[in-house]
Amino acid sequence: MKRWHLAVAAAIATTALTLTLLVLGTRAGGGNGEVIRIGHTGSPHLAPLLLAVEQGIFEEYGLRVELKQFGSTAEAGYALLAGRVQVAFIEPSTSFRLINVHDQLEIKIAGSINFPFGATLVVRQDLQIRLHDLAGLTVAAASRHCMLLKAFKHDAQRHGLATGEINFVYTAFDTMLPALEAGQVDAILTRSSYALLAQATGHKVLYQNWDVVPDDACCPLYVAQVEYFMLVKNLTSQAVKSLDAALLAASQRPAEETREAVARRTQFPAAVLQGAPLARYFAVGPELERELGDWVWTAN
Repeated sequence: MKRWHLAVAAAIATTALTLTLLVLGTRAGGGNGEVIRIGHTGSPHLAPLLLAVEQGIFEEYGLRVELKQFGSTAEAGYALLAGRVQVAFIEPSTSFRLINVHDQLEIKIAGSINFPFGATLVVRQDLQIRLHDLAGLTVAAASRHCMLLKAFKHDAQRHGLATGEINFVYTAFDTMLPALEAGQVDAILTRSSYALLAQATGHKVLYQNWDVVPDDACCPLYVAQVEYFMLVKNLTSQAVKSLDAALLAASQRPAEETREAVARRTQFPAAVLQGAPLARYFAVGPELERELGDWVWTAN
């Protein structure tokens, strides 16, 4: 099975395969010489992490890291709880549950990997249709009040599409791709990050809008672009600062270098990556600190 298939499977929670990739630097890690173990899913949306490994950026910042790849962020979270990794890249909803239930373990959010927010309509690969052929078909959306659905309806109606004739059903973003794969729906109206994974499995994009501004219950502003939080446990302040600096540096590398690294590390189809936005790493900012309070890592 190709590694990018694991990334898709992690997004749809259908695999529990665990792979391990060892990357050791030549300098002391976190100021004490220890290897920092990082849990992740191998998703193409982890571009800064994958590039930092590919180009030896962690070593440039004095870090020795060992990447451990899991079949889902839930598995990576359990590994963090068990002390098998000290860093894990985990989706927001899973991160919140993990920190809330295990607050005594002092797990903190130290950064995030973000992907540009946008509305995308993805149609099942076996359907040869255009936008005006959606009448009578079943389309999954996050909720009837979701900003993505409102934007789609507005744009569709401007082009003469009768959206009232579409059968909308409502489900969480992370269950949309499984529903599409299983043929339970004909199309999904989803975040653009999920759409990239759907394209890799052969499904087709009929509509995209990158101008949608997130700020509702479905897509809250402070996490709408967050694909993964970087959770840390039992790391020195210097180690966290070095991780932060290395990932920020990786996010500044040329786009083509990043796409090539992602394609090599994940075997994700290079053709799908071409022209697609890239995920970037962000340090914790004031807005996230205000929203999440004690859950956010702060320097000692």
